[in-house]
Amino acid sequence: MFVKGEDWNILMILVTGATGHIGSAVVRGLSARGHKVAALVRDAGAAPRRLPRETALRVGDYEDASALGSAFSGIDELVLISSDGDAEAVMRHHANAIDAASAAGVRHITFTSIIDVGEASPFYYAPVYSDAERRLAACGMPSAIIRCGLYSDFILDAFLLPARESAELALSAGQGLMAPVSRDDVAAAIIAVTARPDKSRALYTITGGHALDFGGIAATYSEIVDQPLLYRPCAIDEYLAFASARLDAPWPQAFSSLCGSIAAGRYGEISGDFTALTGRQPESFRDFLVRAASLGA
Repeated sequence: MFVKGEDWNILMILVTGATGHIGSAVVRGLSARGHKVAALVRDAGAAPRRLPRETALRVGDYEDASALGSAFSGIDELVLISSDGDAEAVMRHHANAIDAASAAGVRHITFTSIIDVGEASPFYYAPVYSDAERRLAACGMPSAIIRCGLYSDFILDAFLLPARESAELALSAGQGLMAPVSRDDVAAAIIAVTARPDKSRALYTITGGHALDFGGIAATYSEIVDQPLLYRPCAIDEYLAFASARLDAPWPQAFSSLCGSIAAGRYGEISGDFTALTGRQPESFRDFLVRAASLGA
């Protein structure tokens, strides 16, 4: 347990998934604020390409509980960036990390979750994240859960770019709304939560500031790139067949069930937590697309 008045700058923070986009941004941001930060990586040789040269490295893999225990030794705060891939593997990864952190005496965990963790959700990953949240609640270790909305970057890469050639965005998401948030803003929120000396708050919701349906998303994208793109709601079987012809498992199931979750209204929440944490508005989806277009996306 953290002691009131304790100097947070002298505590050691470990960030998992540290060579990924969000993890590396969190390492850089916390280091820039003067915090003592270490990075958990699977391949130490790849780290210099994504992390500051002076970053302390801990080598470990979510599948190797023993290695995680060694990597977490002497760590005060763990920033657990969620894993990815097959749902059973991701659930196991999160469980291994939480168990290892508890055994190693980590004093606080900040975990990246999703906004749709309801038991009735059709989303492929909803049980994965609800399981991790339950484990955190049961382990007795103080934690902060950051429930994230749908990433702007994901919408661009998974849905918009594949539809560009046909000029038609056919998805089984109906007229469901979402409030996209960029990965950079998610990283900024994680940095703010992790750096807060007050660890009493246990749940944050990070979304964009405006809710859009895929019709609005397609129209915005069409305007920014100056190419036609129309959204057509379709049946889940049609989208699943389309995705299955182009993607390996588990992504057709994951993406189609995500569309079902969006259609059911599970991603339309707008939260003010990002602004409360950072003092600024989240990047709009339009501004994200402008930025992505300037980088060649």
